[in-house]
Amino acid sequence: MKPVCLITGAGGRLGQLLCTDLARDHEVIATYRNTVPRVASQLQWPVGAHQADEPRCPTAYCVQADLRCREDIRRVVEVAEARHGRIDSIINAAADVRFLGRLVELWESGDEAASQLAVNSIAPLQLVSAVFQSCWKDQAEDNARWNRSVVNVSSVSGLYVTKDVGQAYYAASKAALNTLTMYLSLELAPYSVRANAVCPSRFDNESATQRVVDAVRRLIIGSDTGSLLSKVP
Repeated sequence: MKPVCLITGAGGRLGQLLCTDLARDHEVIATYRNTVPRVASQLQWPVGAHQADEPRCPTAYCVQADLRCREDIRRVVEVAEARHGRIDSIINAAADVRFLGRLVELWESGDEAASQLAVNSIAPLQLVSAVFQSCWKDQAEDNARWNRSVVNVSSVSGLYVTKDVGQAYYAASKAALNTLTMYLSLELAPYSVRANAVCPSRFDNESATQRVVDAVRRLIIGSDTGSLLSKVP
């Protein structure tokens, strides 16, 4: 029986590669907001992937959801449980990566900064909390047996202050995610669930993105908790 992995942000470059990689040995539930993931799923099939007389077996089950919406989070968890009966790992890869401008111009801007904070740091924890309440709260033995864990995809921007004008809101949202991940690891420890974050720099090509995927996989199958992995090989 394969472990069940819930991946958010599956429509992006990193999310798609995570789905493809982890589907080799996991059951994958993948969420996307706007862009349909270009991975084998119930929505989209790679050409020539199967012989005509073979059944098509999706590598991921894709669910459209806006994770800023509590009802969408509830629906994602319900779908995962209905299909597989449990959730063993969560990879929060969904992110708003925009640089929104200078802090001193916040008074004249709209609600983009609050929305970015919601996507990058609040929504991932709401999803974890929903899974915890539904799947993990009373299952400490199963949690340990399945090595259940959370991996939040953060950024090196959340670890250091740089001189890049306009990066402050994004960096603050990732710094918040890093701190929340550390607290989350403490809260989940009594239930035998681990929590970690990866904090890569830019991954704007396939090789760099694969290194992030490899780091996420190591955290899922490993034993670390409360770590912020910033040196992605």
